[in-house]
Amino acid sequence: MKKKEKAIKKYDKLLRSCIDNKDIVKVERDFGEGDVSVLGFLLDISQKFLLMQKEEDFYLDGYAIIPKGQFDSIRNNKFDKTHKKILAKEGITKRDYGIDIKVDLTDWPGVFKSLRKHDQYVIIECEDLDEPIFLIGPITRVGKKTVSVQYFDATGLLDEKPSAVNYSDITIVRFDERYINVFRKHLRQKKKK
Repeated sequence: MKKKEKAIKKYDKLLRSCIDNKDIVKVERDFGEGDVSVLGFLLDISQKFLLMQKEEDFYLDGYAIIPKGQFDSIRNNKFDKTHKKILAKEGITKRDYGIDIKVDLTDWPGVFKSLRKHDQYVIIECEDLDEPIFLIGPITRVGKKTVSVQYFDATGLLDEKPSAVNYSDITIVRFDERYINVFRKHLRQKKKK
């Protein structure tokens, strides 16, 4: 047990150095459906989660919360260092790096309560199930074992009833992405029959 605790502390120290150095990292994840890795800046860690600012095509676009047990490895190599230099030279890091809200990374209820408090719509994915779950929308309820989201579809229609998902099934939560923020302005309720 002490050996495992020592290894976790060493790993967390490495992750902290990535945060302190504002390193770009690739969190490598594989759920049998190909590469579902996340590239970006580590902003915070807790005992249970990583908080990342996502990077895609030289833009910083939203955030991801990943449970520590839901990734295979973290990479920070010469490719990532080059990526970091380009972002700095383009002024993107100086302009867009960081997060303006405090997210409680203690446990899932803390995460979702803080996101709801800041009116963040979310994408919740459960990629490790036989039938993966994808939910997008506002958080409507935060329970002890589940969270509920009022799902909206690709036509912008909100479901009448929220959908619940077990915390134990969640593999990633994303928020404050351009996709979510633009779509939420154009949502509409389903017409009652």
